[in-house]
Amino acid sequence: MALHPPDTAVTRVLLVDDDEDDYRLTGEIIADIPGNGYTLDWVADYAAALELICRGVHDVYLVDFRLGGKTGLDLIREMRERGCAGPVILLTGVGQPEIDRAAEAAGAADYLEKSRLDPVVLERVIRYARRQHAQEMELERKVAERTAELAEANAALREADRRKDQFLATLGHELRNPLAPIRYALEVMRLAAENPTAIASARDSIERQVRHMVRLIEDLLDASRITRDKLRVDLCPIDMTEPLRAAVEAAQPHMDAAGVTLVAALPDRPLPVNGDSIRLAQLFSNLLTNAAKYTERGGTATLSVELGAPHVVVRVRDNGVGIPPELLPQVFDLFTQVDRTLNRAQGGLGIGLALAKRLAQMHGGDVTAHSEGIGRGAEFAVRLPVLAGRG
Repeated sequence: MALHPPDTAVTRVLLVDDDEDDYRLTGEIIADIPGNGYTLDWVADYAAALELICRGVHDVYLVDFRLGGKTGLDLIREMRERGCAGPVILLTGVGQPEIDRAAEAAGAADYLEKSRLDPVVLERVIRYARRQHAQEMELERKVAERTAELAEANAALREADRRKDQFLATLGHELRNPLAPIRYALEVMRLAAENPTAIASARDSIERQVRHMVRLIEDLLDASRITRDKLRVDLCPIDMTEPLRAAVEAAQPHMDAAGVTLVAALPDRPLPVNGDSIRLAQLFSNLLTNAAKYTERGGTATLSVELGAPHVVVRVRDNGVGIPPELLPQVFDLFTQVDRTLNRAQGGLGIGLALAKRLAQMHGGDVTAHSEGIGRGAEFAVRLPVLAGRG
């Protein structure tokens, strides 16, 4: 067995034939092909041929039909079973239609009679076999690529379906929670008709629960707007300190209820941005209430502002339960609630962070999340452009 060194400029042909005279004849034919673009290696042993083919160092294989106790068809089938690819041209001494059909069925690229070989025919058949093989490989690549895409799409659909089911279960739970205190308050009002203090307390309870339900419905509407790309902002020059103050005021009751101390360091001078004051307040309050949600009682959340043209950066930090690194990419996904192993139950629909992200982007900025991991707290940074020449 002789092997030529690899050369990308030539076509490397391997002859599998147990007759040395046929090897010499084939070599002479290949040598007469114009252009010196071919080299010929030869192997006579069936097992050695199979191993060499599976190494994939040749561009095309000329395989004799008779190989001792086996046939070239056996070799083609076995190389396919091993997953070895390459264009194979079956050679035989006498043309027989049944062998031609069997060669095609086994996966041979072509079938030639040795007696009819000449440089022109062999060169043409080799070119055709290589072109056909290249097309088959490209088709297989596209099929594999498409299969992978479909598998990924199916996985995404399954995940979306799982998240939908989880969201619907959460939604049902969140909408049902206020009903019990409302029913209780109504019963108190019915039984304590002559007790103004009890009536006032029951009314306050109903108002709190209704506000909670209104907030849930507003979140649902915003989620619908996000998925349909219908979320809108009314941009105009504003002082961003105003929505920051509004967000702190809105989040303070959540901090108090969670037993979390909120430290807000607001700037003492205007922050000129092109923004929607209501939507920006919603963005910052979502981040603050998220901090309250995932910080244990006795913990601290901070809001700080860094001003420097061309951006202003608002950071919301907490020393709460943190976020596992592998889950950080998911925290801004719609309807996602990252389980950060808090013992107390957490409310909400998993919409707040997704909405904050989208609102920041609609203001020409972005929101990023960072955490050192479980028990190490979390930080959300909002980066927004300031008005040119006014930062």
